[in-house]
Amino acid sequence: MSQFTETTQVGLFTRLKNAIKGIGLGISFIGIAVYFLFWNEGNAVRTARALAEGANRVVSVDHTVVDPQNEGQLLHINGSLALAAPLADAALGVVAPAQTVRLERKVEQFAWIEDKQTKTKTQLGGGQEKTTQYTYRQDWTDTPASGAEFRVPEGHMNPPMPVTSTVIRQPEGRIGAFRVDDEISDIGGAVPMLLNAHQVEEVARALSLEQPAKLVAGQVVFGADVVSPQLGDIRVSYHASDIQEASVVGVQHYDKLVPYTSENGRKIYLVEEGMRTADEMFQTAVSNNTFKTWMLRLGLTILLFLGFKALFGVVDVIAGILPFLGWITASVTSLISLALTLVVGGATMAIAWFYFRPLLALFIIAVALAGGAASAYWLRKSAPGTAEQT
Repeated sequence: MSQFTETTQVGLFTRLKNAIKGIGLGISFIGIAVYFLFWNEGNAVRTARALAEGANRVVSVDHTVVDPQNEGQLLHINGSLALAAPLADAALGVVAPAQTVRLERKVEQFAWIEDKQTKTKTQLGGGQEKTTQYTYRQDWTDTPASGAEFRVPEGHMNPPMPVTSTVIRQPEGRIGAFRVDDEISDIGGAVPMLLNAHQVEEVARALSLEQPAKLVAGQVVFGADVVSPQLGDIRVSYHASDIQEASVVGVQHYDKLVPYTSENGRKIYLVEEGMRTADEMFQTAVSNNTFKTWMLRLGLTILLFLGFKALFGVVDVIAGILPFLGWITASVTSLISLALTLVVGGATMAIAWFYFRPLLALFIIAVALAGGAASAYWLRKSAPGTAEQT
């Protein structure tokens, strides 16, 4: 392990210039956040309506026979999953178990890794001192950098990878008389696939590395000493998702189930591991839609906050001429940014929902106004303390 410390000085005028540039970035953040918040709400409603439509139209059928009268109908089947051929990593000669729908190859190198930690200290007069400490250590990683982009590349260069990680998927499968598409490869949790001595020989032959290949806990390790690995040693491991039974919802097209297109244009194709009923599958889809919607709301709300915060960057920099005043101002502008985020973000979501669910829209508006009022209250409450300190 080695370290390198770098200290740089950032003057007041440089900080002001960067803050002014940040205003444009902040406006962009606000615009992007508002647009996609609106889009996200509409997308959630359209998806929910498509799922409700599908749940009302789906019919569970016997998977052992294809009935021509069901052509074009939304069907639900479940049963044993049959695959045409075992998955194989042709590049390294590794064949997965017969019921594997997804084979994940992970290739790691014992390489140099750069860790960076920066501390910023605001000085009297508005300038800043930035101290960055670079730490270089060797460890296993599946994404090794070449080393050329390191702050100190000398003595920290990594050899090229002989092969990289990848994921191999089943193109399709069968449940009884029905064919299902490659979305079956997305289901199931991948678990470690322990290699045997023969597979180790296949991998060693394919890679032809200088280091000897050894079988260690079901993995292939290329290195002279597995206990004390050296720079450039390689480790290859596999994870496999084995599926015995599956459930699918899709439209019958001859002997294949394909995605269903709802009246609003949304496509529905549900695949789950195990023997699941149609109701259970649609309930899971509804839950997934809700989860994705909230995750986007959270991410876009944070982006909106950062946008408003960037607008006040110049104020924070000017106030930072006196470090203690800068800290107080940064807290106040953060509170203002939070209030604006709650009001603008909440209003955007409410407007988007208003066309579809007016009652929920009114609830969101109430929450947004309450949040903004609470922020304003705390802002007024903190003002006298600020005045006394100054």
